[in-house]
Amino acid sequence: MRPPVRRSLEDDPSSGIDVRRVRAVLSMGGVPWQDLDDAMQQVRLKLLEQSSAETINNSAAWTAVVASRVAVDWHRRRRRHEQLRQRLVALRAPAVADTLPDPDRDLAMVVAGELDELPADQRQLLVLRFYVDLTVPQIADVLGIASGTVKSRLHAAVGRMRARLSAKGVV
Repeated sequence: MRPPVRRSLEDDPSSGIDVRRVRAVLSMGGVPWQDLDDAMQQVRLKLLEQSSAETINNSAAWTAVVASRVAVDWHRRRRRHEQLRQRLVALRAPAVADTLPDPDRDLAMVVAGELDELPADQRQLLVLRFYVDLTVPQIADVLGIASGTVKSRLHAAVGRMRARLSAKGVV
């Protein structure tokens, strides 16, 4: 079954790219059909960014190269998210909690309970930083936001968590 194709993308002569060829390169690169529209937008953005910086002799060939790089990036991003998911699953394994001494287990339970009470965006940052042990630039890359934004949001999340734990008498 052929994936649905938006006619507006194919009928856009102002873009100057062969949309069917780019979609074919992305598909052959392993990008699933449900992600093709997003990948097409990434190709267009990369072409716009590079068009002012370089003189391109063969735009069709260059477009295919950019599309293949976008497909490779898609696979890398998918692999990175899969590794992150596996690390998070490993952290939630019940066998780990059973091996902790009683005071450590109690502390871990209090921290987990307070972590569950935080807003999802703050909880996500704390888990990525302190449980998955990613650096600020890695978190910024995974979430697709600026490092400065990660730092400020992480600071707010740590402060909120510290306040919640001190209210419980843990910190």
